[in-house]
Amino acid sequence: MIDDIHAARDAALKRLDDADTLDHVTRLQSELLGKKGDLATLKSALGRLATLDDKRVAGQALHEAVTAVEVAATARGEDLRRAEEAERIEAERIDLTEVTSRPGRGHAHLVTQAWERLEDLFVGMGFQIAEGPEVETEWHNFEALNMGANHPARNEFDTLFTDHVPPGGTLGSTVLRTHTSPVQLRAMLAQEPPIYIVAPGRAYRRDTPDATHMPVFHQIEGLVVDEGITMAHLAGTIEAFTKAFFGAGFTTRLRP
Repeated sequence: MIDDIHAARDAALKRLDDADTLDHVTRLQSELLGKKGDLATLKSALGRLATLDDKRVAGQALHEAVTAVEVAATARGEDLRRAEEAERIEAERIDLTEVTSRPGRGHAHLVTQAWERLEDLFVGMGFQIAEGPEVETEWHNFEALNMGANHPARNEFDTLFTDHVPPGGTLGSTVLRTHTSPVQLRAMLAQEPPIYIVAPGRAYRRDTPDATHMPVFHQIEGLVVDEGITMAHLAGTIEAFTKAFFGAGFTTRLRP
């Protein structure tokens, strides 16, 4: 019977060693140490042994076998539990030293992209970029450009007036510029010819915002003041700009 006990023990230990999940170990533990297991069957057979010494020796061997299976089941369960925990930790691990790609920074607004591209094109053709204030005096925005006091563009229904009072000015004498033409004026006042500038920028008109209207919009104007300039230079500049900005398949036409 001792050989049967050792064989049952070794078979139980082998099955526990082959278990690869905690659930498997739990099921084996119930099966091997339960009432229907081989060791339980051997225990019920102790009463059929002939002598007390045989029963004592077999009982001691059976107790040791059951203890060995219980210890092995506990140890195997702990090993698998630690392995599963290590696998989970590894899956959740964050390597703070790992080099990653930088997150995307987005893109410039379409208007900004067009603005920058326009500037690059005209600078490439020899123009300078001119800028001016968006809050302008009425003189720079209207009068110096031959827009007298009765000009329709100076009506409050079209123009946004501000509360800013410039030096020497009066209340209501400043506006949000209605075009970028004051930049041309300021350029001519600030420098002598030759002048080759473009003036991109925001302009403002009183308008109700909707899908196609906004009180702020963008313009670009060009100014050339030099000797020997003709309409041919204007036409050539517009043609070169059109092909560079829109593509070689586009052309222009000037009408008198």
